[in-house]
Amino acid sequence: MVQHVTVDLPDGARIAVEVEGRGAPLLLVSGLGGTAAFWKRSRALLAQTHRVITLDQRGICRSTRGSAAVTVERLVEDVEAVAGALDLGRFALARHSTGVGIALTLAARGRMPLSHLLLSGGWIRADTYIRALFELRLEVLNRAGFAAYERLGRFLAYPPAWLVESGDFGPSMTPPGLGEAERQALWTERIGALLAFDGTPLLDRIGLPVLVMGAADDAIVPHHHQREMAARIPGARLHAFTHGGHFFPATRTSDFVAAIAGFLEGN
Repeated sequence: MVQHVTVDLPDGARIAVEVEGRGAPLLLVSGLGGTAAFWKRSRALLAQTHRVITLDQRGICRSTRGSAAVTVERLVEDVEAVAGALDLGRFALARHSTGVGIALTLAARGRMPLSHLLLSGGWIRADTYIRALFELRLEVLNRAGFAAYERLGRFLAYPPAWLVESGDFGPSMTPPGLGEAERQALWTERIGALLAFDGTPLLDRIGLPVLVMGAADDAIVPHHHQREMAARIPGARLHAFTHGGHFFPATRTSDFVAAIAGFLEGN
């Protein structure tokens, strides 16, 4: 059974949280899209052995925006607030894509009792490819609108064969309660925050077991970023998927969960 919790933040934001399963706590936080729904399939499997927590980030889906600017630092503080409100104690943290920057910051700060760090489809800092791609996505967002931005994102995030088999080429989600201008402003702010992030100074300060995962056919965050991350974080282990696209936690769910479970059990 899924438990629904709301965490109120000082700036007025209300974070919608879902909790499922029993066992050691495992907090899953998605990337740019910011939804708890991204983890739905993974959460159901992981909840067989763990207490799994997912959340909609501020301004996304059921979570309200609040008055604070959206920065990596602010999103880190939101995660700390959720962990504190749920009294998680020592917990494992999994983050995907742009959320990896938040995970690196949280781990380097050392204020939360993390047991493991699970980093999928992320990068240390944006390179020229990522910057050019997100500049294009911003142009689509602001010229063609949010629905077109989301549709383009599906073609980038999923392997062609997966899209053909699923038959789902439409927008993955539309934030409820937001007008077009508000959606454009929110996603412009979120993209700006991730492009400004540089985790290079944080890497040597991470002193816990780290699993880095990536897919060889990722068209949003190319796999060389995960190879670099695994090589530069002390003691980190790399798990490479031969295919699955950027959203491999959704397209390779069983394999993704098996990689996480094996790492948590063995470390």
